[in-house]
Amino acid sequence: MNWLRSSLALSSVLFASACSPPRPLTDASPDTRDDRVAQDSSIDAASDGATSIRCPVPFVFRPPSGRTVTRVEVTGEWNGWANPGVSLRNEGGVFRGDVSIPPGFHGYKLLVDGEWTLDPDAARRKYVDGVENSGVRVEDCRRPTLARVSSAVERASAGQGRIRAVVRWTDGVDGVAVDPGSVRATLRRDGANTPITTAMVDAGARTVSVDVPSLADGKYTVLVEARDRSGREAVPLRLVFWVEAEPFDWQGATIYMAMIDRFANGDRSNDARPTSGVDPRADYQGGDFQGLRARIADGTLDRLGVRAIWLAPVNRNPDGAFLASNGRNRVMGYHGYWPTRAREVDPRLGGAEALRELIAEAHRHGIRVLQDFVVNHVHREHEYFRAHPEWFRTGCVCGTDGCDWTGRRLDCLFTEYLPDVNWSVAPLVEQLADDAAFWIGDFDFDGLRVDAVKHVEDIAVYNLRARLHEEFEATGVRVFLTGETAMGWGDCGVDCNRNEYDTINRYMGPRALDGQADFVLYHAVPYRVFSSDARGLIHADYWTQQSQRQYVPGSVMTAYVGSHDTARMVTLSTYRGQGPGLDPGIPGNQWDNVAQAPTSADAYARHRLAMSWVLTIPGAPLLYYGDEYGEWGGADPNNRRMWREPSMLSPDETATLAHVRAVGFARRSLVALQRGEYISLAATEETLVFARRAGTDVAIVALSKAGADRTVDISVGAAGLRDGVVLRDRLSMATATVASGSVRFTIPSWGAVILAP
Repeated sequence: MNWLRSSLALSSVLFASACSPPRPLTDASPDTRDDRVAQDSSIDAASDGATSIRCPVPFVFRPPSGRTVTRVEVTGEWNGWANPGVSLRNEGGVFRGDVSIPPGFHGYKLLVDGEWTLDPDAARRKYVDGVENSGVRVEDCRRPTLARVSSAVERASAGQGRIRAVVRWTDGVDGVAVDPGSVRATLRRDGANTPITTAMVDAGARTVSVDVPSLADGKYTVLVEARDRSGREAVPLRLVFWVEAEPFDWQGATIYMAMIDRFANGDRSNDARPTSGVDPRADYQGGDFQGLRARIADGTLDRLGVRAIWLAPVNRNPDGAFLASNGRNRVMGYHGYWPTRAREVDPRLGGAEALRELIAEAHRHGIRVLQDFVVNHVHREHEYFRAHPEWFRTGCVCGTDGCDWTGRRLDCLFTEYLPDVNWSVAPLVEQLADDAAFWIGDFDFDGLRVDAVKHVEDIAVYNLRARLHEEFEATGVRVFLTGETAMGWGDCGVDCNRNEYDTINRYMGPRALDGQADFVLYHAVPYRVFSSDARGLIHADYWTQQSQRQYVPGSVMTAYVGSHDTARMVTLSTYRGQGPGLDPGIPGNQWDNVAQAPTSADAYARHRLAMSWVLTIPGAPLLYYGDEYGEWGGADPNNRRMWREPSMLSPDETATLAHVRAVGFARRSLVALQRGEYISLAATEETLVFARRAGTDVAIVALSKAGADRTVDISVGAAGLRDGVVLRDRLSMATATVASGSVRFTIPSWGAVILAP
């Protein structure tokens, strides 16, 4: 990924925001140091409690362009924030050096010519006494270490995959040698462990080599372990890899969001009983992992071109009902966003073993799986809140008087029974990072969708990334992190939306999130252009282009036309114009006089056009379950109706499913639609034609809101298509030939065309 702009921006922000140290600039007094030690309870258990151990930790500081620096020192919790700190050597303008630090998780800062500064190269951050610092996690250096020397994956054909890897061990600093007989390698797949008995241990070179042939397609981990002759174990090394016919790329992958309880019921033995006093729409309805697994196994998601699944949270949720935001209706935690256990799978969703089987089935189809990771809050019944109430904030509820969603974004409660996670508490930061590693490692998830990012301190995304990088990314297979930073859109051009873009960008980069949901694009386009006629397709073209320009280069943005937090597109289309302005006019509220099933084919035509747009533009588009056939429903929980089998669909829904399958298959099969740049070719209020180009791979997409079929002549020179090239429409199978630098074709009324060689 190209993270240049992000790295430069991050460096400038860190220098601009360099703050005072947690204590005065003089050396800390003994009682102050004792306070710090008491707060930092995260000393690694591997240190055997011996805090006198000191381990060499390398630091590097590269001054930003244009800044002259003469002296750089490192100081932190381990030395009472001494000033001056430990000096780094100036090696041609780059400052380097080792600092002796005891094992544990420590806050620190750099003293750059006497100025207290965050370290722009720090992977972690830590609050000390309410002040944000750079963070460093130091392992017990007496333990041996394992490091990848090389690894390579081959695939001659199906069933003929191969992994070759070399791992080197290094003795701990006290010189106790690794026992070569303790070095072992294990191959893990789908929860099964197979010892690699052919692993070759070379005691002289201090390496172990593995060569495993005849591997079927799928995801694997080679786990390497070792211990020294005193019994100290190295941190196990994970070599995660895939055997597959073509390389996977999150950029271009269609993501399917499944709310498990509302998808499909595959095992009625785990169904929860109806809850007294709870509206059935807000109660458990029986969907489970087994139901989703069956739909993966039978190819339902493959036929949509799905490459990844985002699962709503799978943690155990409370057994009882609680008041909804209106203060009247009682609701259950069927959605998963009220966790009560950190590492327990809710049995009403099928339990831990069924979750493992679901992920294994997805991996057999080459589909990645994301877990929705809730970082802003827990339920008041959560084990952490009961054991450590000091880790959380309880106070005002977001949106109430004096408790603005923006001004109090870090400490307001979503509702009174959801304590707010305080990411400035160091032990909690370490605990949640460990929990994330548990879910990735134990269940073999491929990444996380991080919930409510802007409502937690920035350190959350950095510390999660650092923890997962260290444990799972030795081979370069990245743990994908995408986020939800809910923002809006102003009808006033790019400049007045600068805050919207900048806030989303704030959390993305090489040491943070890989991508985010594109809230700006959602509020600018889907319900303004497709479900209503407030804006035309030229508006969609403009804001689609801005999404390519305004976000951090390399970020994987997820466009969508509906989600678990928005009304369904066909319902927005059905009630358009029945309310003031852009209000879709859905009658009533969440609980009574709600929207009904559409009776007009027009709503489905609008939905199909919106899906044609979102599945052909750059990024990793979202299919919210039911979008594929045009599920209907207004505000939550009405937008969370049970998913329906194809045999249960109406004629309009059946036609919509066929269309979305065709568009999804086109995206899955055309490299240009997955990773090509966006090139606008022609845009009016009623028609939009654009190209997607990735090298020599080109596709032409055309959309129309016109009331009749439109024949157009489009210049395609900018797309790199030469005369004589024959293009085939992936939806109608009609053909068109490039001549004199242009191509003529017909766009159906309220329809789409996808042309490619």
